Amino acid sequence: MKNNEMRIRKLDSSVLVAKEEPFSCEVLSKLLEREGFDVVGRANELDDLIQKIHTKKPKCVIVEANLIGKETNHLLKELSESSSPPKLVLYFNNSNSKELTKALDANFQGYLYSEDRLEELYKCLLYIQTQSKYYSDGFKDLIKKQGLNEIDSDTQQKLKTLTNREKQILYLVTEGLTGYEISDSLCISYRTLANHKQNLIHKLGLSSNRQLLKFGLQIKSHINTL
Repeated sequence: MKNNEMRIRKLDSSVLVAKEEPFSCEVLSKLLEREGFDVVGRANELDDLIQKIHTKKPKCVIVEANLIGKETNHLLKELSESSSPPKLVLYFNNSNSKELTKALDANFQGYLYSEDRLEELYKCLLYIQTQSKYYSDGFKDLIKKQGLNEIDSDTQQKLKTLTNREKQILYLVTEGLTGYEISDSLCISYRTLANHKQNLIHKLGLSSNRQLLKFGLQIKSHINTL
C-alpha cells in the first residue's frame, strides 16, 4: 500500500528539468521518468525555461544554479505572474558565499548540492509536495562551511518589512558598534537611533536590544543594506 501511495505521489508531480548541458539534462529526465515522475519538459536556457513554465505548467521545476546566473529576480518575477507557480528545486554547484546568500534569499522550496545522490533529489521532490522547505544534508554542510545558515519563511517576511535604514542599523549592531558610533556613522541623532531600534525590536517580534543583537548575528549574511 505504501509503495502504491508513493507511486501516485510521483505521478501527481509533473516536473520540468532545466540544466545547461543538454546531455546531462536528458539523462536526469530519463532517470526521473524511470522512477515514475511525470517529466513534462526540458530546458537548457533561461528564456526557454520561462516559456515552458507558462506552457507546460509543471508543478515542480528542477533548475541548475548556473542556468539562472544573475537572473534570479527575473525568474521569480515571471513565476509571480503565473496563476499556479511551480515549486522550485535549486541545484547549487559552487561555494561562493555571495551566490549562496542570494540563493537562500530567493526562497526556493528545495535546495540541493550538485554532489548529492539522486536519492536525495527523489526525496526532495516528494517532500516539497506536502512540506514547505527541503535542504539536503550536502547543501546544509556547504552553507555551514561558509558561515551561513538557512532562514525560515517567517523570518524572511519579517526582514522584508524593514526599511533600508533599519537594515543598516541592524547590520551595524552586529558589527559591534556602540549606539553613539552608529549614530555618528549614519549622521543621525542618538534619539533617532533609539527610535529606529525600537521599531526594529517591534517588527522582529523581539523584546530587548540583547535579543536584537542575537537575532542580527544569526541572520547577518541575509541583511541586504544596499
